[in-house]
Amino acid sequence: MDIDTTSVITRKLFPGRFYDAFFIGEYGRIEATRATRYNTCFSLIVIGIDGAGNGLPLESVEGLEFLKKLAGKVLASVRSCDIAGLSENGRIMVILPETDYFGALIASKKLSRALSPAAKEASRHKVLLSSATFQRDGRTFAEMAAAAEKRVIERADSLWEKLGCSGKLFWEIAGSLNGRNITGLNGASFDAGSGQDLSEFFIDQINELIIKEIARSPRRRGIMYYGTRNLSASLPVVKNLNTAGSTATKVFLVGDSEGSVWEIKNALPLFLDDPRLKETFFTFFLNEDTAYALICKENWGSTFSCFHTSDPVLVEGLITKFQNEYSLQEQLG
Repeated sequence: MDIDTTSVITRKLFPGRFYDAFFIGEYGRIEATRATRYNTCFSLIVIGIDGAGNGLPLESVEGLEFLKKLAGKVLASVRSCDIAGLSENGRIMVILPETDYFGALIASKKLSRALSPAAKEASRHKVLLSSATFQRDGRTFAEMAAAAEKRVIERADSLWEKLGCSGKLFWEIAGSLNGRNITGLNGASFDAGSGQDLSEFFIDQINELIIKEIARSPRRRGIMYYGTRNLSASLPVVKNLNTAGSTATKVFLVGDSEGSVWEIKNALPLFLDDPRLKETFFTFFLNEDTAYALICKENWGSTFSCFHTSDPVLVEGLITKFQNEYSLQEQLG
């Protein structure tokens, strides 16, 4: 699809509100210049259909109607200062001025919820969202667009999409991840504990490394959830947090109360009396540079079936599902 074609299509949709590829490219270039000059940020959201390809010809009646539904939902959801339109390859693009990495993630979630009904109607097509932020993903608009395009394809290949996690509850997802023998770049299964190559202390070592990473960049925003059976002042993760110093990362410790743990530094305890937390331990960590999730289920004989991943799509999804399941504030950093 060329620029002239996108111009014809956008004129049929929402003239004056939904822009063609030429306008989107020029506006993005201006935003990149402004951000460079004033040392500010902006972000870009790309909405693709079926990952690697458009999934349907946008010039067809069916394709145009589907695109019109999506574009209408996008325009109704974005801010008045945001700019939405069509890229040369048929993706919907939304430029978000003065928006950082976490702001773009939150905006993506809002858009995803808005687009969900239209996506369900077109059940044979997946609507996939990704984002890119100035400087982190490129110093030009073209570099940012390329990074966001790549992430659309990566999202289509993620375990989150392949396992249909968006339609499942948190504990369903956790169970499916622990109940499979997963290998590959998206994540891996392993055993730990008595008689295994990795001892049960491996879980504590992982959390210690994450807290060291948090302390190494104290001004970097992020979020961490640590779930365990009982929260107490004697936990290694609590001791490590007490020596980490002040940080911008939000840390939440999840579990049942065992004595007073209100004096924990750098963390907020979330007391949950849930029997599933008695046998499942997890750590979720996300910032703009790092994503990691570890889920371990305790078996007989002091052994654990574990799964871990550095896939940001899966990590972000697990955090959001957990927050929704327990009616926590939806936040990512």
